[in-house]
Parts: sequence; structure tokens; C-alpha cells
Amino acid sequence: MRRSATLGIGLVGLLLARGARGEDSVEALRFDLREDSHVIDVRVDRGFATLIVQRAVTNPGPKSDQATFFIRVPETAVATRLRSAGTNPRGERVWFEGDLMEAEEAAQKYKELTGIGGYYPKDPALLSWRHQGELALQVFPVPARAQKLVEYTLKIPLAYADGVYKLSLPELGTKHVPARLRFSPARSEDHITVNGVETRPDNVVVAARPIELELAPVNAPRLDVGVASVPFGQARVLVHTRIRAAPRLAEVPDGAHVAIVLDGSRSHHDAVAALAAVRAYLMSFRTASVDLVMFDREPRLPFGRTVDVKDAIARLEAFTPELRNGSNLDLALTRADAILAASPRVARRVVVVTDTRTREALGPEVVARLPWRSGAIVHMATVSSSPDASLTRVDDSPWAALPRRTGGLFWTGTIHAANRAGRTTYEEWARPKRIDRLSITGLTPDFEAPAALEEGQGLEQHAIASRETTRVEVKGELWSAPYVAGFSPSAELGKLEAALVFGSPLLHELTEPEQMRLAMIGRAVSPVTSYLAIEPGVRPSNEGLDHASGEGGGGQGFGVGLGRLGSIGHGGGAWRSFDLMAHLRRELRAAGAACGVKSDELSTTLETTLEEIVDVRDVALASARDAKAEACVRDRLWAVELPGVFAAEHDTFLVTTRL
Repeated sequence: MRRSATLGIGLVGLLLARGARGEDSVEALRFDLREDSHVIDVRVDRGFATLIVQRAVTNPGPKSDQATFFIRVPETAVATRLRSAGTNPRGERVWFEGDLMEAEEAAQKYKELTGIGGYYPKDPALLSWRHQGELALQVFPVPARAQKLVEYTLKIPLAYADGVYKLSLPELGTKHVPARLRFSPARSEDHITVNGVETRPDNVVVAARPIELELAPVNAPRLDVGVASVPFGQARVLVHTRIRAAPRLAEVPDGAHVAIVLDGSRSHHDAVAALAAVRAYLMSFRTASVDLVMFDREPRLPFGRTVDVKDAIARLEAFTPELRNGSNLDLALTRADAILAASPRVARRVVVVTDTRTREALGPEVVARLPWRSGAIVHMATVSSSPDASLTRVDDSPWAALPRRTGGLFWTGTIHAANRAGRTTYEEWARPKRIDRLSITGLTPDFEAPAALEEGQGLEQHAIASRETTRVEVKGELWSAPYVAGFSPSAELGKLEAALVFGSPLLHELTEPEQMRLAMIGRAVSPVTSYLAIEPGVRPSNEGLDHASGEGGGGQGFGVGLGRLGSIGHGGGAWRSFDLMAHLRRELRAAGAACGVKSDELSTTLETTLEEIVDVRDVALASARDAKAEACVRDRLWAVELPGVFAAEHDTFLVTTRL
């Protein structure tokens, strides 16, 4: 099938006269027709909008005339319906539906029905394609000194981002008669804003300037997925899948019991940042009970009893941790587990913020095997100071094993202690905000899913495939909990997408027969189809259009982190010549003297991370063992504050001295 390049003489003249334009225009052949009204009812659904457009023109002349509307629409818009209004014998308005026809046939029929002749022609309206972004609507007759009303329907896809569906509309209508729009949601619970102002169905918006529309879905499913699979030829299938994550993938539980496990060891140089992150996290809870478990050599409860979340935030604001030697994370986790196991609250959470610098015997593999009786979800993190707040899951960390057992994660984060902007970032410890480890199957082979789908964001694939899509499956993780959902194609969505393809770049990949097939499935105006609405009735044949003289419309389809403090001063000066072992011998002699050890050789093994002592073991007197004195020395050594020149991430010293 070949599209004719020949236009009706009258319409050619109008096109040449109009040239480029920034708005609609309404042209006539005989008289100065006047457009009286241009009203659009916009029904907004999750994914597309339906615009029902009614336009009325009046003919002031003594004889019937043709009105031609050149209609500017968004390039993604398609026309899917045409109606022409008439009057029944009782004087009541009745509507006559348009039929979708092959474009040249519709144009020829329109010409036949509007020409001068001895038969009784019917009064037609022709809605045809010019190009993406523009339609032509020809209506005849507009009776002498009377009004004519026509209606057409547009479908427009909506973009989805930041939890809302969005549509940008240009100025609509003509310079003198801008369109008047009323907006209503397809689902009564959803909210519509126009240019930032919430609107109701009885509000009227004049489209004299561009319009930014947003639809905020309420009670949206976790994933809203639409799948269309429309075969239209041999090994030719239109596939369109839209995947939209809800504005909020999960909610922060009310009435949770939260245990904060905070590293209070001397090597934890970012303890202030850790406190800021914990405060930001707790701000996400409307109601909760909180216990703070600090740990160094042993766990301690700085707040004593369980406190309300608002009280906990206030106390943390004024809290200055006293950092000590020791990083017995296992004891702190066991204490937190016991607290929550005894709690009557259903939702139980543990957040551990630590530098992960522990003694060699307490590695991540040991922590991973700890009993966990409370059922609480555990998040573990390292947090450092930075001007900006950030939070990143680290699945390949060996420390991730325990959190993943519980449904939580291991994280690295940054935050500025004086900046409260971290609240939104650290809300992700309170509720999952993305589907990670994303995998999507069932789409065409060239589709590559991103690593994660953020809440409020969407993905889509619009393609011509060689075979039908029968099922799309989405897999991933919410925190570390598996998420799986499957979706099948919808016949109704298939019809819609068959229409919307004419507002997409895929149009240029279709042959004319393929365009015809999809246009008929979607009931859409296209380069190969037009709508023709015919109103029953008889008109005087001498009022028809003389196409031979150029009067008339032929028409056809128109066509991280700050450097650790322990490394300061490494470059030179006194630190360069500092003797670490000599310093430890002095500390051991001082401990022995304080504990009453005299004239004996004293030895111990000290394990350090930076300037923190994380283990003191094998304290022994050479000549005669003295359990009491050795225990005293051990306690004294645990209290030693090493200087920052101890900069190794991990070291072990066998220290021996004689008193």
C-alpha cells in the first residue's frame, strides 16, 4: 500500500498559507468561522492520560462552510476516537461515532460526502494524521448562522519518576481561544497537582501557558508492572513493559524496639560521626523504644534503662562517649540480643556502628556464628565524617554474614555531625528504599537491568521483538530479604500500546502494512488510518464544496572518611624515632610496680589496632606465678592509653621487662 502524496486542493492551500505555527489554528473556506469553546476533560491514570476534547465553532455566514482544525499535540499523543454532534427530531443533542478507516479511503469518502451532487450525502468529520505532534480535523458542514460541536480523544503516556507520574503539556488551543482543562484521577484516592497546585475535578485550568501535571499514587503496590505483547507480523511483536516501584517500598514500623550497639573503643576515631548517623536513623521512627549498648572491653548501658525514641535522640545530642581499650563486639551483640529477646515488641531492630577493628580471635567468621535468639534485624556499619551524607551496602564484606542471616545488611556511610541532612539518607536503616541485586527475565535479550531499582523510580522496555513475551519476572532483595514477583501480559494494555506506538520512535521501524495492523488493534489515527464520523441527515446539494474549483478538503493520512588520627605525624620529627617496644616495656614496668611486683621478670602479649589495645593475654611472672598480681597487671594494661604513633591497623607485641 502506497500513501498518496496528493492532498485535496483546498487543504493544500490552507497548509501552504499556515506555515509554521506555535498553536492550533481553525480555518474556513467561505467565511470567518469563530471558535466558541475548547474544553478538555483530562482523566489521569497511573501510566497514561486520556484527553476528551470538545470544540465548538460558529459559522456567521449565510451558507454552510467547512472548518479545518490543525491540532498541535504532544509528540507522544495519539488520537483514538472521533465523534460528531447532531440533533435528533426532538431537538436533543446526539453523538455519532467515527469509524477508523484506511486513510485514503476515508479521505475519498469525505470528499464524496462533501461535494455538490444530486444525491443526499451525509455530513462527515475527518480526523487525520499529519505527523507526530500534529493532527488535522475537517468538519462539514458548519451550518449557516449555527454552531457545530465535535469531539476527539487523545491518549498520552506519562513518565514516572520520584514517586509521581508526570506529563508536560504545551499551550493548547488557539491564541484567542486557549483550551480550558478539567483534571480528574482515574482512581479517586490519587492526587493531581497542576503547576504545583493540587486540583479537583471541578477546577478549570486555562492552557494559555505550558502545564506540568503530576499524579501521586496512593496505596500503590510495591511494584506496578504493565506488560504488553502484541504480535503484528511474522516474527514481529511489539513489546512494552513498564516497571514502577512504589513511592515507598516499605514503612518504618511503629512501636519497634531498637538496640543501638555503638563502638566505644579508642580506635573508633569517627565515634562522633557514628552518633550523628544513629541520631539520623532514630529520627525516622515515630514511636519506638531504644536501648544504647556501648562496647569496648565489655558492654555497658550509658542510658541504663530502655528509653523512648524522642528521649534517646535528645540524650544522644548531649552524649560524649568515653573511648576505652577493647572491642568485644561479640559481648555487645549478645547483650543486645538478650534485651530484645525479652521485649514484648514485635518489630525488633539492631544497628551496630563500629570500626570493625577487633582482636584476631574475634574475626567476622566468629561473629557470623553467634547465636541470635531475638529474631531482630541487624544492620552493621562503619561511618566516617564527611561534608555529605551517604550510605552504601557492602555485600562482599566478611562482616555482612551476621546481618544477612537476619535480613539486614553491612553498610559503609558518611555524615557530618553538625548537619541534619543525613536523616533521609539514614532512613534506609529503618526501611528498605530500593530493590537491590535486581534481575528481570522475560524481556528481549538486549535488555540489561540496572543493579538496583530505587523506590519511586521506573524502568521500561519498548521494543520490537521476534517472539511474544509471556511472563516477566522481577527478582531482587529488600535489604537482604529475597523479593520475587511475576507479571503476565494484559490484552487491554496491548491495545493501548498498539495505539501509543504511533507517538513513539518505533513508528519509524514499521512498514505500512505493520502500521495498519497496529493502528487497527489500537484504534488509533496513524499515517495509514483516519477517523471518519458521519452524521445522518440530508443537506441541500448546492451547499456542497466544489472540489474542482479548489473549494474543499481532500485530506489523507498526513500523511570516604577522614584520615585516622593514629597516622598523624608519621612523616618525621619525634615520631620517626619513636621506639614502640620501649614504650610498651615502660607501660608494663609501671603496671607491675603499681601492682607490687618486685625483682622479677614480667611478660605479656599485647594486641593492638591503631592506638587501641584490643587484647591483653599471657601476663606472667617468671619466678613465681602470682594470680592476684598478674590480674592486677592485666587490668592496669587495659587502661593504658597508647599514643597515636601506634598506627598499624593490627599488630601483636610480645613484651618482656624486668623490675
